[in-house]
Amino acid sequence: MTANSYVFYGSEPQFVLIVAGVHESEQSGIEVAHWIRTKLAARSRPTRFGAVVVPDVFPQRGVAARTEEWRSGDASGSREVRIQGRTLFPARHFPPPGQPLSALKNGLLIDRNGVELRIAKQTVPQLAEIRYVIQFVEQFKPVRIVSVHGKRPRTRDDLRSTRAQNGLTDKQIKDWDEVTAIKGTNFPGIFVDPRYQLGKDCPQFDLEPCKFDSLHDPAFPTLSEEKDQRFDSARTDLGRKDDALCLKAAKAVAALDATLVRGNHVAESLPVVHYAKEGGTPQAFSLGDWGPVDVAVQGLGARSGAPVFTIEVKDDNESWAFLDGVQVVDEKGDPLIVPPTPEERAAGNKGRKFVKSPGFTKRFSQKRSRELQNYAQGIIETILELP
Repeated sequence: MTANSYVFYGSEPQFVLIVAGVHESEQSGIEVAHWIRTKLAARSRPTRFGAVVVPDVFPQRGVAARTEEWRSGDASGSREVRIQGRTLFPARHFPPPGQPLSALKNGLLIDRNGVELRIAKQTVPQLAEIRYVIQFVEQFKPVRIVSVHGKRPRTRDDLRSTRAQNGLTDKQIKDWDEVTAIKGTNFPGIFVDPRYQLGKDCPQFDLEPCKFDSLHDPAFPTLSEEKDQRFDSARTDLGRKDDALCLKAAKAVAALDATLVRGNHVAESLPVVHYAKEGGTPQAFSLGDWGPVDVAVQGLGARSGAPVFTIEVKDDNESWAFLDGVQVVDEKGDPLIVPPTPEERAAGNKGRKFVKSPGFTKRFSQKRSRELQNYAQGIIETILELP
């Protein structure tokens, strides 16, 4: 199954790349991407920057995930692609920072020294769907990249597993209200991997220290001292501009519904725009590692680094305003019109409304649709509009 892509031209020549579905079960992120492309298509004037939207990077797996979600009502299935019993971690299938796609000889993942990576003692063939995304980056050379995910509800186990960053005591974890976002633990919100430069002291894989200063970042309360904290702790001037834009995007969504970006703490004096790498992933490179770094090569693949904005949507479930990418209700939840065929038009038929089956009526949520539209609107108003 081929992934669909949508191109929208802006009033300026630069493009923003927007992708969703890197993890097969995060259907909320896929719907946000569909809302972005339908809202862009309905606009009477272009945004400042053009957009290339790939709403479902793994469409075949997305179909399976949506079928299961419809059947069970549960969107919390496996997040990682498995082939022949192997977990392949698609979000870690990018080239080393500063290197083009062509650096991956024989289609195998490599480290920064060009040595083939191994997961569970086996080399890792790059997934074709991720190569597709990388080719879009190399072709369009986006000035910004948006990757839309989903965030299952946080639990006390999440607080315990990130205790080294959040510094909570057992009692504080026990007394947690299961709603309030805790700094040092990743909650839903909009985060950025800012533009950065590779240095000799940059670790092979854990590149966060080269991106931002965790000793002064409020996302890491156990490391930083409050009097020296600043949300824009990126190492470079361009990176601090990326931090500022990320906060504007989070505030734009918060103005529509503050519960959607709790992890940004936008109402506090020290908001958060950086996302701490979570455990359980192999030593390999993410889009947020690769995208923000300049690629200085001759010919195809050469480009300037682009900040990667990760949208961690609250919860994984969709609203069912789209059925496998086909929009069936409008922004208000009213059924759309099925376009007539040439035969029907010739007979005077102007189209018919999508039928609302009992199953659809049971599954569709206008409240959830509005939440996911709010993310889409905030992204359009800021990342596609602000210089």
